[in-house]
Amino acid sequence: MGVKVREKFKGSGEWWVFINFRGKRASKRIGTRRAAKEAAAKIEREIALERFNLATPAEARPVTFEKYAEGWLAGHVKANLKESTYVGYERLLKNHVYAVLGNRPLGEITREEIKDLCYRKKDSGLSARTVQYIAVTIGVIFNHAREDGLVANNPAENSGRFIKVKRIRDQVDFLTPEETKVFLATAREHFPSYYPIFFTAVRTGMRKGELIALQWGDIDWNGKFIEVRRNAWEGRITTPKNGKTRRVDMSDQLAHVLYAHRSKTAAAALRNGKPMPEFVFNSEAGPRYSGGRIWEMFAKCLKKAEMRHVPFHALRHSFASMLIANGESLAYIKDQLGHSSIQMTVDIYGHLVPGANRQAVNRLDDPEWKEGKGKTAPQAHPEIQEASNTL
Repeated sequence: MGVKVREKFKGSGEWWVFINFRGKRASKRIGTRRAAKEAAAKIEREIALERFNLATPAEARPVTFEKYAEGWLAGHVKANLKESTYVGYERLLKNHVYAVLGNRPLGEITREEIKDLCYRKKDSGLSARTVQYIAVTIGVIFNHAREDGLVANNPAENSGRFIKVKRIRDQVDFLTPEETKVFLATAREHFPSYYPIFFTAVRTGMRKGELIALQWGDIDWNGKFIEVRRNAWEGRITTPKNGKTRRVDMSDQLAHVLYAHRSKTAAAALRNGKPMPEFVFNSEAGPRYSGGRIWEMFAKCLKKAEMRHVPFHALRHSFASMLIANGESLAYIKDQLGHSSIQMTVDIYGHLVPGANRQAVNRLDDPEWKEGKGKTAPQAHPEIQEASNTL
């Protein structure tokens, strides 16, 4: 039992009074810190005089899931995460959660309700991964509510126990080196204006939004690298994923392709009496390609090459798989792709490292064995050899 004063979302400037009275919890937004402290003192006096009734003030009624989630979006998410993340959370909650849990008091929502919501979303045709995002988002919101003292537990905790999804590595699709050659040859012959962006994707592993936002000033011709500083999202230029810039090495062939593309772009601009475009990959209709247009031409190129359908992101995976096949370290690949941690790189691509497990166990063998018995072929057990001879 008690009364606490603090910002529900750190840095929001909005101060709340949190009340825990006779096993029930409620919160009330006051405004300034001083006003919140005065309100808390008044409530504590009423509790001491046994005149306080939690159900009396409308503002002190239990907070609903939707009301709390909206505050979480406006405070924590908007202040600390990218705009695209904010929009993604907001859409997910409005499209899939509020209709079911929105008007329910936070403290009354049960794990069974969340499981039922997830199962029904799965039955409606949503992918297991999307349903998992729904459960995880609900869980994150409840974690914040628990820290704020509004709930005692998180009913969406460990949602992976009831929503199973495939491992990321099982969903990775990429083009083989032979397929990559066919794809690029087709692009060069039939889709020449898109060949530079497709080639850059294959040789750098850059995301589609990063390619769209690439500017000529991001390319260091002498150092042979590309500085990934921006990302395009829904027609706007934002920061790269994870909010961090990175340097991607540029091969000699890629430098040649991009320099030729630059010369062609400069000549076209001069011919039309226009300044040199700021963005590397431009369309005739605008300053840069749209994500939809790139995807459309990518699909057409695959079809023209009579190749199987893969997502554009497969070019990023193709880049990583070719580096692995050439023996490059996962640490180097992590830096090139801009992963937030080496664990993410291992989770996605670790199984592609050729002979990784065999080499690891071979390093455990005794040096004396390697120098002696290891030079001769191992002999099968007599009983095994006799059985194999009869087959």
